[in-house]
Formats: sequence, C-alpha cells, structure tokens
Amino acid sequence: MTDRGDLEPFNETIDDVFKKLGLPDPVLMSKIVADWEELAGSPWVGRSKPLYVRGRTLVVEAQSPSMVAFLRYGESSLVENLKNRYGTREIEGVEVVPPGRG
Repeated sequence: MTDRGDLEPFNETIDDVFKKLGLPDPVLMSKIVADWEELAGSPWVGRSKPLYVRGRTLVVEAQSPSMVAFLRYGESSLVENLKNRYGTREIEGVEVVPPGRG
C-alpha cells in the first residue's frame, strides 16, 4: 500500500519483491525467450537457447559442448542486440554454458 493507503498495482509489487530478493525480472526473460530467433540471429538460432538471467548476465545453453566456444565469439554482438532491445541496464553480458550445466 502507498502512504495514502491506496493499493499498488500488483505488477509493481511483484517487481519490487523480485528486486529485493535479487531475482531476475520474469517479464524480461519471457520477452527474451519470445524474441530469441529475431533477437539472437546467426549463429545463435538453432544452436542455443536462453535459460535465465543471473544478475545482469543472460545465461544461454549451447546445443552441444563443441558449440560453446563457437558461440562465445558472438557474445558481443548478442549483448549489443539485447541492450538495444531492452535497455543498457537490463543485460550487460552473456554466459554460454554446455547442455545440462545451466
């Protein structure tokens, strides 16, 4: 509730709870998943999938262990796309992990 005793919108309250607990914004992650093919482009599409946001880092699972090093070469362009789409405060880096390690 606000100082005036008014009810706050539910989504603002949930956002505050997530921030206080240090958890990522679930809305941001759902947007990233929905936009992944358009957002990530080559070489990411079909070779990776976004898993979660830890702090300001998007954790992405590579399709295979051999893809991890290959995808790391494209991290900077992916980060730039993420910043352009969602703002510079949301995602500052990308971590590529092998399958099953996320």
